[in-house]
Amino acid sequence: MTLQVGLGTLSGQIPFGDTRRPAGVYAEMLELARLAEEVGFDSFWVSSHHGAPNAHLPSPIVLLAAAAAVTRRIALGAAMVIAPLQHPLRLAEDCAVADQLSRGRLVVGLGTGWRAEEFAAFGIPMGERAGRTAEVARICRMAWDHGRVSFAGTHYRFDDVAVTPQPYGHVPIVMGGSAPSALARAGRLADGFLATGMPQKGLDAFRAEVATFDRAAREAGRDPSRLFIGANVNAWISSDGTVPRSVREAMWHKIGTSLAWHAGRATEREEDVPPLDDAHVRERAFLGTPEEVIRQAAPWVAAFPGRDVHLLARLYHPGMTAAEAVPAVRLFGERVIPELKRIHATTSMRELAT
Repeated sequence: MTLQVGLGTLSGQIPFGDTRRPAGVYAEMLELARLAEEVGFDSFWVSSHHGAPNAHLPSPIVLLAAAAAVTRRIALGAAMVIAPLQHPLRLAEDCAVADQLSRGRLVVGLGTGWRAEEFAAFGIPMGERAGRTAEVARICRMAWDHGRVSFAGTHYRFDDVAVTPQPYGHVPIVMGGSAPSALARAGRLADGFLATGMPQKGLDAFRAEVATFDRAAREAGRDPSRLFIGANVNAWISSDGTVPRSVREAMWHKIGTSLAWHAGRATEREEDVPPLDDAHVRERAFLGTPEEVIRQAAPWVAAFPGRDVHLLARLYHPGMTAAEAVPAVRLFGERVIPELKRIHATTSMRELAT
C-alpha cells in the first residue's frame, strides 16, 4: 500500500543538431540517477528502441547496470525491453548480472514493441510479437526463480538448460499496453502494470485499464492486490511555474518522434519530426509550480487506495542538459514526492477504516 515515485523514463535520445555523443548523455543520465536517489525518488527508469536515428537507448539493462554502480538504494527499471527481439536465456543472464550488481534492485519491463523497422532489422515477424513476449516472460521467470529452464513453446524450446547466475533477489516483471489483449497478458504474467499516454488519456481510461489487468489476474488465480500499478508521465516543475520553450521543445522531440513513428514515417532529419505542438505537450504532462503539479497528480495517486502505485515522472527530456534538469529533479523530490506520498497514505488509511 505504498506510493513509489520514479524518475523516468529516460530515453537517451539526441535530437538533430545536438552535437553531444551518447557517452555524454549517458553520463548525464547517471548523474541524474545519483541525484534522484539523493532527493527522495524511489526508482530510476530508462526506455529502449533499436536503430533509431536519434540514438534512442537500445540497451536498457546495460545502462541500468552502470546506474547500479552509482546508486545504493533506488530501484532500477527498464520500461521497456522489447521482448520479442531478445533471446530469452541471454536476457535472463544479463538481467541476473545487473540484479547482482545492484543487490536486488532491478525491475524488468517487457514490451511487445511496435516499430516495424525494428522487427525487420532483427528478422522477427511482427505477427509473432505477442506470443514471443509471453514466452520470454515465462522463460525469464523460470530461469530467475529456479536456475534451470525446461520449456516447449511455439517460438522457444529448452530442455533442462542451466541459467546462471541467478538474480540477487526476486526480479519483478512489469508489462504495459492499452489493448485488452496486452492488459490481459500483463495480468496473467507480470508483477505490475505500467500505463503510458497519461495524463492525456485521462484517469477514467487508466481505471479501465487497471480493471482489465486485475480481472485477468483473478482469472489466472492471482491476487491483484499483490500486483503494482503505475503510469509514466511527462513533467516539468519550477518555483514560478514557467516552462521554458527549450523544455517544451525537448518534450516535443520525444512526443513528435513517436507520433511520426506511429504514422509509419521515418525521422532521419529534423524536419521529419512534426513542428512543436504546445497544446499536445501540455495535455500529456504535469506542469507548473510544486503546488500545481501536486494538484494535477493528486487524483492519480489517490485513485487506488490500498494498492502499490508507481508514478514515473520524466523530467529529463531529449536535448536537455543535466544542468537544466537538476533544479526540476531536486524540486520535485523535495516538494512534490512527500506530499503525494502523504495523499496516497491518507486515502489508503481511509479505505482500511471503512
